[in-house]
Amino acid sequence: MRLIAGAFTLVMLTVSVGAQPSRLGDVVSRLDRYLQGYEDQQANIVAEETYRQWVEQGQGNRRSTTSRMLRSDFALTLTSERKSWVGYRDTFEVDGAPVRDRDERLQRLLSSGAVGQAARIAEQNARFNLGEGLITRNINVPTFALEMMHPRFRDRVKVRRTGADVLDGRPGWLIEFREQDRLTFVHTPEGRDQPSRVVALADIQTGEVLRTVLTWEHVKGSIEVSYGHAPGIPAPVPIRMAERYVTRSGELVAGEATYANFRQFETSARIIP
Repeated sequence: MRLIAGAFTLVMLTVSVGAQPSRLGDVVSRLDRYLQGYEDQQANIVAEETYRQWVEQGQGNRRSTTSRMLRSDFALTLTSERKSWVGYRDTFEVDGAPVRDRDERLQRLLSSGAVGQAARIAEQNARFNLGEGLITRNINVPTFALEMMHPRFRDRVKVRRTGADVLDGRPGWLIEFREQDRLTFVHTPEGRDQPSRVVALADIQTGEVLRTVLTWEHVKGSIEVSYGHAPGIPAPVPIRMAERYVTRSGELVAGEATYANFRQFETSARIIP
């Protein structure tokens, strides 16, 4: 990700959620169990992503907006060592025009175990992002924040409660995961560390993640993902993703994605790392 100078202040509405456990450790333990179980429940899920992106440039009355609509297959799967799980995007339509045959290529690759090839396809599809000349990114996938929150990476982040909120009538705690060490999850195009911060809204009784907001130490921007339930899928899935970045010269790069037509499949061969 390209560095963008500036500061970003994340303001969350805090509300009372009634009687709650007084120990952060209790809630984090439930969240950890949820994330560990989520891997097995959500591995090898494919959904259809509708992703509108836009860029605003210029000053005053001369400000103009350019937009793009992407339609893609989005898949979530585990790596061969089951040490991380990643989301892959395979775009099949840009502004109504097909860019490849709609042959469910990503699902076919993952079901045959060719995760390495699927990862290369996802990297290639980053070129369809609007505003690549202003901000280069390949982490605009809805499940990226969940990987950073996973307990296997707990030694790399500092965890604290920052408040409470309600989403669709469900109360929860706001829990912050802030990177502390070098070798960060995100890097600049030059290879420098780019510390990340996730604020998750989690159900205090079940640990279920209702929403994540991902920000960075040196970037004025965010990626927010809301979760919900889909027919036939055992655990909550990403329903909406919104991203927003502001450059030093004032350009806005933004996007909003929605997810539908979820389906789950089984791998039939070994996974290639």
